[in-house]
Amino acid sequence: MNYPRPTDATHVPPDNFDTAWQAAVGSIAAARRQSDDGVGEAVGVTVLTGFLGSGKTTVLRRLLAAPAGLRIAAVVNDIGPVNIDAAAIDGLPVASRTPDRVELTNGCACCALVDDLAETLERLANSQTSDAIVVEASGVADPATLALAVESAAGCTLDGVVAVTDAQQLPSQLGDTRIAPAVRRQIDVSHVVVLSKVDEMDGDDVVSLTGRIGEIAPGRMVVPSVHGHIDPRVLLGAALHGATFRADAGEHLFNVASAAVTPAGPWEVTEVARWFESPPLSLLRAKGWFNSPGGGCHEVQAVGRSWRIEPASRLLDPVIVLIGDSPEAVERAAASLRSLG
Repeated sequence: MNYPRPTDATHVPPDNFDTAWQAAVGSIAAARRQSDDGVGEAVGVTVLTGFLGSGKTTVLRRLLAAPAGLRIAAVVNDIGPVNIDAAAIDGLPVASRTPDRVELTNGCACCALVDDLAETLERLANSQTSDAIVVEASGVADPATLALAVESAAGCTLDGVVAVTDAQQLPSQLGDTRIAPAVRRQIDVSHVVVLSKVDEMDGDDVVSLTGRIGEIAPGRMVVPSVHGHIDPRVLLGAALHGATFRADAGEHLFNVASAAVTPAGPWEVTEVARWFESPPLSLLRAKGWFNSPGGGCHEVQAVGRSWRIEPASRLLDPVIVLIGDSPEAVERAAASLRSLG
């Protein structure tokens, strides 16, 4: 399929990168700068942002499983008392795991965690065990704040901000007054926008979404992705595209609350599926694992009213984290889910 090139955003077919872009990206080493003390090279850090359920963890898992010969450290920040995303990354085969994986256990990463993030990045840089670092932000973190934290960390340099957007959910997200400011902010401060799950959409709709992204963030490269596949040279060299963003620490534009349902199950898969067919309207995101009566383990992923349940690749502690727009809402949702047992 031939994709038109919009004037305000660059839409790149996944298997047909422009020759000029490939030449510009070259290798990850081309993005490095001398560290502040003038000794050695600074380690490049990529901030991976995107709203709840956009597909960030899938992108990160793909990168860690096929790192193009690079040693990549991952810093994972998730919402809720249980870091589901970090557990998912730990599920990678041993040979594919990053040499360093660090959890930050507060979901905001706007204020309290900035110092922790800078210290974590400095430790990883000083260890000299990584060629690149990826910070997976929580779905409601302000990426500009995290980018500033990266720039303040000794021995590190910002390789870029990559925003992952869900092609199916983006139109409704931009139309939802509760979450639209956060979604637009994440796109606006990115160097590259990844449009995930494009295999589930018509090509004309993808082009239309690319145009909408271009209106929010003119000049950004928009890269369609299927099942989290992104060329590592694009993902880890996003800033080389040349797009700029406002490097100001924005306000925390969207507040969420979370609750953990544990132990999750044992429940029949059909019961859980029926529950997610009509979840509480205030529920924004759900993810985790539950046990079935036969002793199996299933993974559940839900964004709004879109959900999937599939057998887990390994046995995990049964827990489902619910994320909503208020503590009262998530507690009601958690009580409803627990009643399945």
